[in-house]
Amino acid sequence: IETLPHMDFYSSPSDIGDSLDELTCPVCLELYKKPTTLPCGHSFCYVCINECWESRKDHVDCFCPSCREVYTQKPKLKVNMIIVNLVEKAKKREVGLGVEARDAKHGGVDVKMGVKSGGNESDCALCNRKATKRCVPCEILCCVQHLKLHRQKGHRLVQPGVKIEELRCNEHGKPIQLYCKDDGSLVCSMCRGGQHQDHNVVAVEIAHAELKVSKSVQKKKVILHTREKLEQQMESLRQANSKLQTAFLELEANSFLQVCFIVNVVRNSVINTKVIKEIYVFVPQPCLVSADGQTPSLDPNSAHPKIKISQDLRMATRTRTKQPYPEHPDRFDFYVQVLSSESFSSGHHYWEVNVSLSRWWGIGICLNSMGRKGEAKDSGLGGNPESWCLQKYTKQYSAWHNYQGTLLSLPGDPERVGFLLDCEEGELTCFGDSRVLHVFRGNFMDPVKPDIGVYNDDDDDDDDGSVGDSLLFCSF
Repeated sequence: IETLPHMDFYSSPSDIGDSLDELTCPVCLELYKKPTTLPCGHSFCYVCINECWESRKDHVDCFCPSCREVYTQKPKLKVNMIIVNLVEKAKKREVGLGVEARDAKHGGVDVKMGVKSGGNESDCALCNRKATKRCVPCEILCCVQHLKLHRQKGHRLVQPGVKIEELRCNEHGKPIQLYCKDDGSLVCSMCRGGQHQDHNVVAVEIAHAELKVSKSVQKKKVILHTREKLEQQMESLRQANSKLQTAFLELEANSFLQVCFIVNVVRNSVINTKVIKEIYVFVPQPCLVSADGQTPSLDPNSAHPKIKISQDLRMATRTRTKQPYPEHPDRFDFYVQVLSSESFSSGHHYWEVNVSLSRWWGIGICLNSMGRKGEAKDSGLGGNPESWCLQKYTKQYSAWHNYQGTLLSLPGDPERVGFLLDCEEGELTCFGDSRVLHVFRGNFMDPVKPDIGVYNDDDDDDDDGSVGDSLLFCSF
């Protein structure tokens, strides 16, 4: 049972005011009528607590409006005769001393005169400390120290800048402490006896608690629905993958049309789902798939002087000796890189590069506006907003864009890396031995070119004419 104050005949007016506060139902804010005490120790009017629970018919559990303790079974309610007797004695003493006894003090806290609601004062009404809250029923500002008693009394507290007038009923001028569920409006105690007499009205605190419970239940429903939807998508993907496996095993030739079919099916069924991160694609090797069926060719005008290009314009080999290339504005003069002659701005394109003969490389795509001169990072693949690339360095693989790198985990060293470019979707999917390694996203409607960089950490000062690492565009 809640601890109740002892009241004797000689209690002061302020003591009686405190006692009446202790004998007030937190739901209807009036003296207890048929008080009943819950197992948690909090008391309510018999009618109030039943109306509170009946208003939550959609919920099985009952709860205490004061401490929010939940009861899986509805407690048996009995009238608390001790509280009944105390209420009767309090009523007699209130009549004997006058109703002004209850208003002499606000919950045992003296009110400093001259403090107006919504005023410019920012200090506590009882001291010179900075106020942190405003007590609505007492209409005063309180510091942290003097706020404790108001919290114990269950007074409504708001921010210091809130005007008390805004928290009062426009019609009756009484504090707004109730919520009408039928109208969805905030009301005072006098409104409850007027136009809201037959409506479902509860305390503001109870309405707030029910709203939190309702939001929590709704959130759980959304999570369950989302989980079921994802499980259905995963099952569909598993079935699609199984069909793909069967289709791949039935392929008998390495024609361009067969390979294009595989890439399109993979892209439409798997890559674009945003759900599965890895999928093994059994593309016949060696191969190249692009929108027009052509192998990208290397552009000699962009090649760094230490890159030697094969006669078929598909292999780039790093050399110690500079090649006799003429000056050209598109030529890289610091990073050992070369671009392809082709550029893409629409459709789907797929190409592969044989990396088995290179120890340190960078491969990807770039806008034609990417820098070509000097050692500034804006001319290195992946070191600027105009390029996207995979990189291998000291047996570590990473994905780079705008000088931001993502470390990749590979079980071994792939012999080939592949790139699937979807210009409309703005996606560049990177493969390593037919396994998805990374997906870049960007604006690929502007023309982009495949690019490769052949790097190593050998001594470049020894111009002995020897050759080093090589990268090869694959073809049929």
